[in-house]
Amino acid sequence: MLNSSPTENLTEATNQPEDLTTELTNWDSELKFIVEGISSQIGEAFFQSCARYLAKTLRVQYGLIAEFVESNPRKAKVLAFWTGDEFGPNFEYSLIGTPCDVVYEKGIRIYPNCIQKLFPEDQDLVDLQAESYLGIAIVDINGKPLGHIAALHTQELVGNYQEQEAILKIFAARSAAEIERMSADKALKEQNIYLQETLEKLQQTQLELIQAEKMSGLGHLVSGIAHEINNPISFIYGNIQHTQDYIDILLELIVDYQLELPHPSKWLQEKIDRLDLEFIQEDITKILGSMKTGSDRIRNIVSSLRNFSRFDESTRKLVDLHEGIESTLLMLQYRLQADQVFPEIQIIKEYGKIPLINCYASQMNQVFLNILNNAIDALRSESQIISDPIIYITTGIDYEENTMKVSIMDNGIGMSQSTLSRIFDPFFTTKPVGSGTGLGLAISYQIIVEQHDGKLNCVSSPGKFTKFMIEIPV
Repeated sequence: MLNSSPTENLTEATNQPEDLTTELTNWDSELKFIVEGISSQIGEAFFQSCARYLAKTLRVQYGLIAEFVESNPRKAKVLAFWTGDEFGPNFEYSLIGTPCDVVYEKGIRIYPNCIQKLFPEDQDLVDLQAESYLGIAIVDINGKPLGHIAALHTQELVGNYQEQEAILKIFAARSAAEIERMSADKALKEQNIYLQETLEKLQQTQLELIQAEKMSGLGHLVSGIAHEINNPISFIYGNIQHTQDYIDILLELIVDYQLELPHPSKWLQEKIDRLDLEFIQEDITKILGSMKTGSDRIRNIVSSLRNFSRFDESTRKLVDLHEGIESTLLMLQYRLQADQVFPEIQIIKEYGKIPLINCYASQMNQVFLNILNNAIDALRSESQIISDPIIYITTGIDYEENTMKVSIMDNGIGMSQSTLSRIFDPFFTTKPVGSGTGLGLAISYQIIVEQHDGKLNCVSSPGKFTKFMIEIPV
């Protein structure tokens, strides 16, 4: 039967030390075990060390430290379990019907014998062949239960119960401090994760705002230029045919006039010879043909500019991505040409037969622009002049994965693995200050992955090549 005292159902110690010297020696030895068991270590290593030295100090078979489950305090989660020879597996168990439940309700308890008879519903006591039990609650500074410590033995307890109680209190106090430290550390980590996620969201929002502003500005600029060029070139193109017709009439009239008057005056004949009328008659048709070809070229450029900007398209639509690639190449034509330092960059295209793709056209063009710009930068590096710079563009359909694939590869300077692992990070750049913002590839990754449910990957070999691979669901 349990009494009201903290160590109810206790029997008085039968084996008292013979003299004070022996008692002090034993206590000093136990204190050394305690110090060794609970010093310096933290986390799982601390609890294992604590459980082990708890059992050694109390001279029992088993040492256990458990933490109460936060959502259900009548359930415990083992933090460390010393079985006498090794550590057993951690597990969760219900306190109901166990001596640990009494510890949770009433505090420190020592049962020197017959523990299985006192708690017949506790199968664990039977499995462990436990005969005696010592337990104490682990509480915080406000008295809130955090867990418990238990020591079990296969034989009846002997020794000084006051010392055993003191030992339990020492281990409980240190365990409480460690559980609170771990709880604070967990809360700090969760807060850091929250702050990191918030920072990433802010960076993503900033990225999206920059992208929107950039595309808006670029769209306005390109669309405005295309509009301003389109008006005069349409006027010129529309009048070339009329000019051709009028000139044909005049040429026909000159021929008729020469037939009518085959022998002009000397003065007129000299002027005809001086003006080289025959050459003019032949060349003027060629000039008009060249003007028409040039006008067609300008009209195509205007069409490509408008196709690239697609300023008025903010929703998905079916798009020919080949047109987008060609428009982007036209925008970058000036960078592909040779200059005093670098040779001309050759573009090799292997276009497969692909269907119209449901996408945001202007954003896809932005991706092509960013990747091609990076390819050109790699081929125009002052650290390594590429004698035969080439950009390979390949498109096709993967029918097994039901995706459209675009690969853009250059034979430039390549990238190291450390650089490759960060190329899609916002604001990361290897370019000199003022030469890049570090946003192009990050924006491209977001457009492909988040807005089109696709994939954007990159492989590279330093000094050999860099290859970007775009996959878009069909």
